[in-house]
Amino acid sequence: MKTNTHTIIYELIRSSGGITPRQIITAVKHHPTGIFKHLKALQDKSHVYKVGKMPKVRYYAYTNNMPDDSKTMLPAMNWAASGDARFATEDTLAPTRDVLHARTERLIKELKKILPNENLIYLLTAVAGEIGNNSFDHNLGQWQDTLGVFFQLDTTARTIIIADRGQGVLATIRRVRPDVLTDDRALEVAFTEMVSGRAPEKRGNGLKFVKKVISENYLHLTYYTGTAMAEINRRGLRIKKSTFSIPGTLAIITF
Repeated sequence: MKTNTHTIIYELIRSSGGITPRQIITAVKHHPTGIFKHLKALQDKSHVYKVGKMPKVRYYAYTNNMPDDSKTMLPAMNWAASGDARFATEDTLAPTRDVLHARTERLIKELKKILPNENLIYLLTAVAGEIGNNSFDHNLGQWQDTLGVFFQLDTTARTIIIADRGQGVLATIRRVRPDVLTDDRALEVAFTEMVSGRAPEKRGNGLKFVKKVISENYLHLTYYTGTAMAEINRRGLRIKKSTFSIPGTLAIITF
């Protein structure tokens, strides 16, 4: 960090879990022009990212650690949060359904190298494919910026990561259930309630399939959207607030 002000702004964003420019200006008590210069510098260095458009903008700090210190998860989470191309590669992005299909076919071959249970291999592939296809099903014309999904297998950490820069679960669910107002409630509906087949909505029903496979096969899923996250394992579903914001979705399957 270059200056004390620079550091103060970064620490304020990092500790806040999401903060507006006005809140930063009020807290730091510097001229707005100077504050925005520091914010631009922090973004250029991939220390922070912003979500939304003026006047509804919030700044968040990139995550720089994970409980298991996965080198794969950090780029995926930071790409899902910010859309920063520096966190993704051609090998991790699937910009079309055809590329996603090819990645899921390759996933089967890669999983066969490390898993003896063929049934589990196909269940994992089905879950990954369901989550990835949801991104295309529900984000046509609604992408934040980058089209398609982040799709990666980490054989060392035994994780499959799928993320998108779409509109998120809340916006999708609200097309059918306008009474749903928060990210955590949208996740609850998506994973536990039947959604009318008369509406153009498959994500909710597809995620119930995902939940069933995860819980019945001793797997673990962490699923982020907006400022909420869902954790699913053999003990069931738990939904809570997240410490960072994912505009679209981010799913981490551990096997």
